[in-house]
Amino acid sequence: MTAFTALVRKPGLNFHQALSGHPEKNDTDLAIALSQHEGYVDALKQVGGNVEYLPPQDNLPDATFVEDTAVILENKFLLCPMKEPSRQAETQFTATTLKTYRDCVTLDSPATLDGGDVMDTPDTIFVGLSKRTNLRAIQALSKLTSKKVVPVAVIKGLHLKSATTFLGNNLLIIDPTRVDASNLKQFDWIEVSEDESYAANCLTLGSTVLMPAGFLNVRNKIQAHGFKTLELEMSEFEKADGSITCLSLIIPTHDTI
Repeated sequence: MTAFTALVRKPGLNFHQALSGHPEKNDTDLAIALSQHEGYVDALKQVGGNVEYLPPQDNLPDATFVEDTAVILENKFLLCPMKEPSRQAETQFTATTLKTYRDCVTLDSPATLDGGDVMDTPDTIFVGLSKRTNLRAIQALSKLTSKKVVPVAVIKGLHLKSATTFLGNNLLIIDPTRVDASNLKQFDWIEVSEDESYAANCLTLGSTVLMPAGFLNVRNKIQAHGFKTLELEMSEFEKADGSITCLSLIIPTHDTI
């Protein structure tokens, strides 16, 4: 079994006000979102995770997307200075719990960083240069880790991990039209088309990949690389510009991930 703790937070009462550019953002259904979140938590438990709920934050519409608030480094947490004013309070609410696990560090202004832009791999951390994350943050992050830190320009979409995620075994799932992929050529790729692009955000836990439901072609490609898959309904989170990795912070219990 994979040993990890997943920090999660249920969508709050104002989830329908989450920042989003999705055309159906005004049709978010909280009851469905809560049910889908429960399914997500069940999947984390199914693959051996210990799930810890962060306190609800009804006044912070995006607070269910806990990944954006912190980056897990080798021996510390980096608390993310988020650019969007409506999201900045989320980081401190997450920090209260994170400090019970490890030391936390922060970045000085004018650095801005969302955790959704940070893709960790065994030797290198790739960081999206996006609407939310700037070069100052990438430069500062490079001083906090022994790994190489490489910027990747996000051409289309919110975050780097909206367009590509690391599955393990030197394998990326990627929509190469949405990022400058020139620094990602050393990986093997599962390429997704534009109409499959939402499936580019997946979460590998041990030998299992959590992925959004409804992408049969992508699922088959992932399974062909030897992974098991768990498909999750994500419609309400997609409307809020969120996906699989956004809904948790994964803290390894030991070096198994």
